[in-house]
Amino acid sequence: MVKITIACLIYKSIRWLDFVYEQIKKHTDLENNEFYFVANDATPEVLLYLEQNNIPHYIHTNTEEQKKEWYINNVYRAYNTAGRMAKGEYVVFINSDMAFSPHWLDDLMDSMNNNICVCSRLVERGIMRSGKYGIEINFGKNPSDYNENQFLNYIKNIKKPILYYGGLYMPILLKKQHLEQVGYYPEGNIIPGSDIFNPSYAKLGENCISGDAVFIQKLETIGIKQYTNFNSIVYHFQGGETNEE
Repeated sequence: MVKITIACLIYKSIRWLDFVYEQIKKHTDLENNEFYFVANDATPEVLLYLEQNNIPHYIHTNTEEQKKEWYINNVYRAYNTAGRMAKGEYVVFINSDMAFSPHWLDDLMDSMNNNICVCSRLVERGIMRSGKYGIEINFGKNPSDYNENQFLNYIKNIKKPILYYGGLYMPILLKKQHLEQVGYYPEGNIIPGSDIFNPSYAKLGENCISGDAVFIQKLETIGIKQYTNFNSIVYHFQGGETNEE
């Protein structure tokens, strides 16, 4: 019986794939839990690497028409595939450009109840401004120069067993039941004012509300509120695969 499913998208970088997989194995108790990648329109090299190394994964392929859309639309579709394949009672979505800390998942679970979804607090590199509760400190721009010891020492001083309402959107822990109830993520960023359950999708350059924000709004319609757990700290490199040559 799987309790928690952890899912991560990957599409072109074996370096980031290896890094996040090793981070999960190092800092996460996978007994009774599962982890897998969703290869999202992935390169042949990534697909071969996943197969040859027996790394758990599913394949998501967008149609040719979908590939012409704003790229973020295909990202949300792939996260929905990740959620639908989950065997766990709970689902956690992560990004491939994240580094983790001891007990990050246990701390999320400790604060979980039937009326909330919970996100980790992010320490971000700072090349883009951070959002609510985020901290901007550079502990490395990629796997090669990541200073894990400095990061782990730093977070000892900021960890707090407390929840705050709202926050950034990933890693996010929620019940699969709630994911299904609200119909998963919207398939893209939406035009402001459109119906969140039957949205009009924004094109690149148009005013929009992010799909993550809309997803949180959808959860609130069934009484599920988002909180940030200040005991669960994750480093976000910002950029990741999109900056890989």
